[in-house]
Amino acid sequence: MSPSAGLIAASLIVPARMVGGRWTFREILIGLLAASAAVALTSLPKAADADPALIIVTLAAALAVCALVLPGVSGSYLLLILGMYAPTLAAVNDRNLGYLGAFAIGAIIGLGLFVSALQWLLKNRRRVTLVIMTGLMLGSLRALWPWQTEEGAVLAPDADFGTVLLLVALGAVVVLGILAAEAALVKRRMLSPEVVADPEPHDS
Repeated sequence: MSPSAGLIAASLIVPARMVGGRWTFREILIGLLAASAAVALTSLPKAADADPALIIVTLAAALAVCALVLPGVSGSYLLLILGMYAPTLAAVNDRNLGYLGAFAIGAIIGLGLFVSALQWLLKNRRRVTLVIMTGLMLGSLRALWPWQTEEGAVLAPDADFGTVLLLVALGAVVVLGILAAEAALVKRRMLSPEVVADPEPHDS
C-alpha cells in the first residue's frame, strides 16, 4: 500500500500539467474542494453487510463502476461503504446469476453514461475537469495512509515510519522516472508533444 501512495502522489504531475498554464485562484480552490470531497468519501465508515434487493444491486454497481474511470476513487471502497462488498464476493463464489446479472446491467449502464459524460466534460470543460481529477487524486491519498484503525480512523506514524517513507519514495521514483523518460523522448523528437498532452487517437 505504501508504494501506491508514492505512485499516486508523483502521478499528480500528469493531470496538473495537462491543465495547461498556470492555475488560477478559482481553479486552485476547485481542486482543494475536490480533494476535500475525496477525503470525506474515504473517511466514511464501512457499512454492515447488506442483503440488497436486485434494483439496489444495479444502482450500486452503476455507482461503483464509475470509480474505474474516475481517478482517486475506489469502486471496491464504495461497495464497502454501501455494505455490498462481501455480498458481491459471495455472489461470485456462489454463482448467484440473478445478483451477478443485476450487477452487470448496472455496471454497463453506469459505465456507458459516465464515460459519455466525462468525454463531453473533457471536450467542453477540459481545464476544470482536469483540475477536479487532480484534486480527487490528491484527496484519495488519505485512504492510503498506512496507520489507520479498523474503522478507518487516522493514527500517528508508528515505529516503521522510516520503512514506509522509503517505500513511498520508491513508488514516487518509479513514476518520476517514467515522466523523465517521456520528456527525453519528446526532446529527441521520438515522441510527439501532442501525444503526451492529448493521448486520444486522432483521424489522419
